[in-house]
Amino acid sequence: MKRLLFLFSTLLLAALFVVSYWEDGTREWTAYQRRFLGSLNRDERRGLSGGIKQLIVSDLRRVDRCTTCHMAIDKPQLALAKEPFTAHPGEYLTWHPPEKFGCTVCHGGQGLATEVKAAHGEVKHWEEPLLRGELIQSSCAKCHGDVKAIDAYVPKLAQGIQLYTQLGCAGCHAVGGFGQAVSIDLSDIGDKPWQLLDFTFVEGHPTLSQWLQEHFKEPRKVTPGFRKEELPAGEEEIYPSFMPSYGLRDEEARALTIYMLSLTQKNLPAKYVISPPPPEPAPAYASSVEAGRAVFHAYGCNGCHGMNGMGGRKNWNAQLGQEVPALVYVKTIYDREHLKELIRAGRQPVPRLDTTRPRPPLYMPSWKDRLNDEELEHVVDYLFSLYEQVPRPPSAPSEIEAGAQLESASKGGG
Repeated sequence: MKRLLFLFSTLLLAALFVVSYWEDGTREWTAYQRRFLGSLNRDERRGLSGGIKQLIVSDLRRVDRCTTCHMAIDKPQLALAKEPFTAHPGEYLTWHPPEKFGCTVCHGGQGLATEVKAAHGEVKHWEEPLLRGELIQSSCAKCHGDVKAIDAYVPKLAQGIQLYTQLGCAGCHAVGGFGQAVSIDLSDIGDKPWQLLDFTFVEGHPTLSQWLQEHFKEPRKVTPGFRKEELPAGEEEIYPSFMPSYGLRDEEARALTIYMLSLTQKNLPAKYVISPPPPEPAPAYASSVEAGRAVFHAYGCNGCHGMNGMGGRKNWNAQLGQEVPALVYVKTIYDREHLKELIRAGRQPVPRLDTTRPRPPLYMPSWKDRLNDEELEHVVDYLFSLYEQVPRPPSAPSEIEAGAQLESASKGGG
């Protein structure tokens, strides 16, 4: 009986060994390694071996096994090979040695995984999918506090930052304490799990980057809102997105997406971080009006009031035509002190067009803690100057001028 039990146990262990060996031999990473090693000559294979490879970066609390498949990342002679057998592009590994940085801190993905789909983070419940192509530029801001110093390497990130300012996003959103709280704070939007977003009207793979890009292109398509009759009894109507549709090109929407992905609160050890330079001194302006124009745009006022205060931004259920008012006529409505007081105090809530519907989503926030007295004076000068730019209809000629014109015309025709 003991001999039979021993024989059975031996056979079972042998079977388990065979199954385990077979499973290991058929895993994705072993197939990649066989293909890679088989493509090299004897000299090129010298020093290379199979098996799972991993980079342990204790400072960043990461264990990355990406080089199990990407075995040639440090071999520049294979720069033209196809993935995953190509070298890492550029000189980035010189500045970012893998043993210090690993892979996923920049590229995203699931470092411990050894199957392609899982390693690229394209699986349910994984919040950091692989950052493909230009999206990887967003990772540079984790360490580089001064993007201007590296803008040659991160052109899309730099473009996104510039667009954020030009479009006046700070008028509604705050980043790092700068901006207003009319809408959500974007300081850590890059950390937001994609599972918390609604992808009903978003095409493509559900990722944070995909949602952001489509939202920037067509905000009211992605967030169309719900009429009261579409909701359970007792719930209020939900307005469509009040973010303006800027008519962005694909490349501009992608640049803004890259900037949003760069906004994270994942603090890295101090030795990895390059601090931003001190603020540049304020430029000298030719006039108070020019200084006010700069303040108006820096604080994102054009995001709601339109370029040069021309208005036209949608504000659901607001009394004044369901739009944010234009500013070109403030000089005819307010005197200087009343306008300054309105800017300091803000206006909230905005009067409703229909009192049975929810209040308008946009409102005038208080600026008393944002603008100093000098900036406020400059802004008022700028707003008053807008009225002078309003086109005027040509004035009718006087009777004397009209008579002279007729006499001149008759002489010319005689």
